[in-house]
Amino acid sequence: MNAGAIGGGAVDDRGLVEQAVALVLGEAPPGWTRLNIAFDAASSEVTVTADGRVVQLPVSPQAVEVLSEYHRQAVFNGSSWRRLSIGCGSDGTLSMRKDDGARGVSRRWPQRVLAAITVSCLAAAAVVFAVGWRRSEPPRLGVLAVPPPARAKAAFAVLEEWYAAEDHGDAARMRELSCAHPTQSLSDWINTIAYYGQDQGLVFPDALTQFRDDGAAVWVKVAVRIRPIDDRMKREVEEAQAHGGFFFETVTFSDEGGTLKVCDGQR
Repeated sequence: MNAGAIGGGAVDDRGLVEQAVALVLGEAPPGWTRLNIAFDAASSEVTVTADGRVVQLPVSPQAVEVLSEYHRQAVFNGSSWRRLSIGCGSDGTLSMRKDDGARGVSRRWPQRVLAAITVSCLAAAAVVFAVGWRRSEPPRLGVLAVPPPARAKAAFAVLEEWYAAEDHGDAARMRELSCAHPTQSLSDWINTIAYYGQDQGLVFPDALTQFRDDGAAVWVKVAVRIRPIDDRMKREVEEAQAHGGFFFETVTFSDEGGTLKVCDGQR
């Protein structure tokens, strides 16, 4: 897993932490107010505490790999911490502490993470945000309630319409949401819905986990949950539960007259 790349561009270290937190929050118990995530670099072990109580949450291999990648980057840049503690409040605030295993001395980011991430913890390369549901869907990702950048919010709104049209077998609406010159893969996607309808599973976008705005084009990676219809999709959903229950798709938008239109999509 290359957790440090978004479509070929590097994700900053803060983005790696946000990505790991989002993966862990997908399995958080209901009604939590504060989670503490402890990562031991020597053993690659992750422990999660909810409201002061150690809870047995299934931490996905992706989350462990992201935190391990964060530690590898830190070592490369000369840091010597061995234990990472991340605090996450249900209001979206994050804080972080690094402990040097050799000396047992607590360190904090030079820029206070509580201020830096709380102000815009989903900005730049990694954007994760939650929105209200409009249909009956599986349990959602309980991510940080921080307003996303305007273009990210616009992209997610289009995705909501896109997947709703797909779930209803509305190929005409999907074409309306498409750009003037879609890729062949996107045309195939729409044609499949036109011919067969949605016969595999209902798709519910949960959060953007990566976001890149190039002006004329916007690229996103979206975490989705699927309510299966056929047996094959039921098996895939069951297998995905071992890794947080999410599927990830990438979508490219084109800015046409100030409106984002879907141009490409990879499942």
